[in-house]
Amino acid sequence: MRSHAKPDGCLVVVLLALLLSVGARPAYASAEALTKKVAIIPFSLRSTSGEREWFSAGFAYVLALRLQQLAPIKVSVLPRSLVSGTDSPPALFESFDATALLQRLQAQGYEAIVLGTFHQLEGTLRLEIRVWTSRAERHSGKVLEHSPERDPDGLGSKVAPFIAAALQIPVSEQEGRRLVERYTSSAEAFERFARALSLADMASDAQDVSQAINLFREALTLDAKFAMALRQLADLHLRQGHYVSAAEAYQSLLALGKRSPQVYRLLGNAFFAQHDSTRALDAYRRGLQLDSRDPQLYLDLGLAHAASKDYENATKAFLRALEFKPDDPLAFANLGVVYLQQGNFPAATASLRRAQVLHGSDPLLTYNLGLSLLFEGAYDQARDQFERALQLQPNLAPAAYQLALLSEQLDRPQAIQRWRRYIELAEGKPTEHTWLAVAADHLKRLQQP
Repeated sequence: MRSHAKPDGCLVVVLLALLLSVGARPAYASAEALTKKVAIIPFSLRSTSGEREWFSAGFAYVLALRLQQLAPIKVSVLPRSLVSGTDSPPALFESFDATALLQRLQAQGYEAIVLGTFHQLEGTLRLEIRVWTSRAERHSGKVLEHSPERDPDGLGSKVAPFIAAALQIPVSEQEGRRLVERYTSSAEAFERFARALSLADMASDAQDVSQAINLFREALTLDAKFAMALRQLADLHLRQGHYVSAAEAYQSLLALGKRSPQVYRLLGNAFFAQHDSTRALDAYRRGLQLDSRDPQLYLDLGLAHAASKDYENATKAFLRALEFKPDDPLAFANLGVVYLQQGNFPAATASLRRAQVLHGSDPLLTYNLGLSLLFEGAYDQARDQFERALQLQPNLAPAAYQLALLSEQLDRPQAIQRWRRYIELAEGKPTEHTWLAVAADHLKRLQQP
């Protein structure tokens, strides 16, 4: 939206979150609970063959997925080369210094590593797991679990609770059920699933993504009730921007009875990315029926209302999000934008300032605060915000536009320079096409004797 205001010129209001990719939140700093970062190294194999090598990385990814069900933990499967120096299955954990590896990983924020060795893959699966943490005792424990060869999923449900206990992570009753949930009884489906997880995470091109999608589909063909495979397929589609396919997969997941606030939120995001606010709103509301205290659902609901220009309900949704998560900068930022759209500039400034206190390094947030101050007539403060926005994102053309307008009143030579800079930044950008002509007129007028 661009509208005329003092100083005479055209203003752009950027809806912060509506410009962001659906499916992942921006890295705003907020009052989140502390998250424990855990690394899993692909497991070593006592004996390998081409047919069984997938156990090394594939099983590690399935285990990471199980552990990710716990709220205060973030689990990553790291490259094999960290241990073995190559991409082949890693050496046995007895043959290297795990403490030294953990010390290296601590620089990246990791607090624990999980290592394992498959001692047997024929007839019976036998897996030894060891956990090292940053606590004083370092080595937090080991376990040797086994499962029939035809039940690899059962092995994961046994190992995951041990790792959670070794990491001293409190597990709620609901999380405990998810941690040991059986995904599939089909060994063949499990194999496709495990291979798909690792391939999807390491995909380097569209061909890898396509192969991962096909593997998930093969798993579902082998086990039509494999809900976790369907969920991971839907998430992959969403990450890749396949929004129609993502929505279809989430709807199929719901049809299997896997109703949860998170699935409804992701379904809503898939619809929202297709510019279908009506179905997005319906999905978010269904999610809130299951959990009326979910701040992320209220935030997404507010964005969908804002996209429909229903600013009254957008405001209500953002305020509800802040009831349950009082220091969410994204909620404050978008609430401020909605206040801007409604012409409530003092409220917009207050909300955007609060967002900036919580997370001051976002250029669009800084730009929007500049707009609000401009509408309030605080020109010097507005100028400071626009300059800061350009420091954070040097190619942010709208901020350059506003600085050029403000400079016209105070410094003619500087205004000429800034209009030239804006034109340089805006050329080739379809969203700036109309305003390039306006800028050219301003520059022509200023250059006249």
